[in-house]
Amino acid sequence: MMNISLIIVIIFAILGYHIVCKPLAFLLHKTKKIIIDSLFNGFNIFEAYYAGLEIGRIIRVTLKLVYFFITLFIAKLFMEVYLAFIN
Repeated sequence: MMNISLIIVIIFAILGYHIVCKPLAFLLHKTKKIIIDSLFNGFNIFEAYYAGLEIGRIIRVTLKLVYFFITLFIAKLFMEVYLAFIN
């Protein structure tokens, strides 16, 4: 039983990486590029240093939080599918 569970975990890890992580990383990269080009005229707000609370920092933090919560939600779904699969 242990070997089957290990194989299932490996399969879900590979599927999760290719189905969830790679597309989200690509989408985050494209979103950053669109925000930099359209809103800030090529100024990279994601690599800049901010002394105070500025609009660039707010957008950067908000975007990262949104993608973090999307990743957590998808991980929760995969966990529920995995638990339903092994029961």
